[in-house]
Amino acid sequence: VRQEGGFTCHTVRNNGLLSLPYVHPLVLARMVRTIRVIRPDIVHVLSTRYPCSAAGMLLRSDYPFLVTAFGIFEREIVYYREDMRPLERALSHVFHAFFIRNERWVLSHAPEIAVDAASIGTLLQTPKTGRLHVVTGGIDVEKLRSSATPSHPGPQVDIVFINALTRLKGADVLLNALPPVVKVFPDVRVCIGGRGPQEPELRKLARDLGLDANIIFPGFVTDEEKYDYYRQCKVVVVPSRWDCQPSPVFEAAAFGKPVIASEMSHPDIVEDGVTGLVFRSEDATELGEKILLLLEDDTARTSMGRAATLRTDEYDWRRVAERYVAIYGGVIRRHRWHGGLAAVAADISQRGGQKRHERG
Repeated sequence: VRQEGGFTCHTVRNNGLLSLPYVHPLVLARMVRTIRVIRPDIVHVLSTRYPCSAAGMLLRSDYPFLVTAFGIFEREIVYYREDMRPLERALSHVFHAFFIRNERWVLSHAPEIAVDAASIGTLLQTPKTGRLHVVTGGIDVEKLRSSATPSHPGPQVDIVFINALTRLKGADVLLNALPPVVKVFPDVRVCIGGRGPQEPELRKLARDLGLDANIIFPGFVTDEEKYDYYRQCKVVVVPSRWDCQPSPVFEAAAFGKPVIASEMSHPDIVEDGVTGLVFRSEDATELGEKILLLLEDDTARTSMGRAATLRTDEYDWRRVAERYVAIYGGVIRRHRWHGGLAAVAADISQRGGQKRHERG
């Protein structure tokens, strides 16, 4: 429980039990009971996944309900499976089929849905979809700005990718885009930071492409180290095969760096040609061309970085919180209105039944 600014926030946690599918019904029942005990003014579920979203849906008639869809699991699972072991992949089809059905139910019947990119809202919208709100993700602008000087100076790099090393995040697309870049800039340095199941494959790909001298794999990167890389680089690349406004696009903007992002990362905050560049997902050739464009043009790079920085305050967590508070007010008012209408309809129906009974 956290209290701040006149608000009391109760966070219902699963305590790690969600990794055990057979206890999901128990977790769902416990969540529903806990929420009923709290008697909140609003239930906000930060996921479309089961059982959290199901708990909110089961209580949507009793309490104002908002669900935030940070992604579309049905789209993402295709890439997650590619990083799984064979047995794990086979079992995933059984469990994930249920999760996908739950997500479809939530997205088509939830009365109020928030997404962090307008393009995601367009993808999930159906004739049954409830009211949609677009609320971008956020960053701690004050924290980033306070890290004005390097704390852990590392190797000088020109291009930065820092994310989970999974197929979903597309680091292999970046590696395949680099050979033409290296021909023009033989000394270009690229940081591929993070951990994940794709790491051995990425290291081998770098060797096979003859990029050993150009690539560094620092492994796990702390926030301070990440900020140092962003501060010194020229370009940040976000080559995700699927993503929803990933944090690097916000962080790069805070440090005045242009972003080259795939269209499937849904980088609504990256205005193509103004604050960065957008390329077709998995098109390594186009990505290479975009990288060369920015490495060769200092003026364009500086201009895009400056334009991105000017928009940073829009993505501060305080702004995000203010937006959500405003949405909460609307969700609560509409729930009360619809609840009042439902009560009136039920009363009219009940009275009609009583009159028919009296006439009978």
